Amino acid sequence: MIRARALLLGLCTTVSVGGCVSAPPPQGQSAPTSRARLTETDLAKANSENLYDAIAKLRPEWLSSRGATSVTDATPTSVSVFMNGNMLGKADALRQLVILDVAEVRYWDAAQASARFGMGHPRGVLEIIRK
Repeated sequence: MIRARALLLGLCTTVSVGGCVSAPPPQGQSAPTSRARLTETDLAKANSENLYDAIAKLRPEWLSSRGATSVTDATPTSVSVFMNGNMLGKADALRQLVILDVAEVRYWDAAQASARFGMGHPRGVLEIIRK
């Protein structure tokens, strides 16, 4: 009797866990991209010349400034931009980059950016990966 219950419990667990597995996308379609990155294909769909305009169309929340981040400094800040481990500047630096030269853009929120790029990025970091 105990063995039958254990077997039934194991079978029910397998069926319920198996039902949570997602199916692969249909043939001819790609899996959805993460909201934290833009691929070369995504950027091409934006039909923009520079990276700033492409991101403004595809992920405008990455470029938004939410006002001051400090009581002592009322200057609003924007996202920091890094490429090849070097800081290029703030969001305006994206206007100088042509999307044809970019393989991927990754967004790191403030907590992730602090761990990866160091402190001082309250609006996060856009990491540019070149071709």
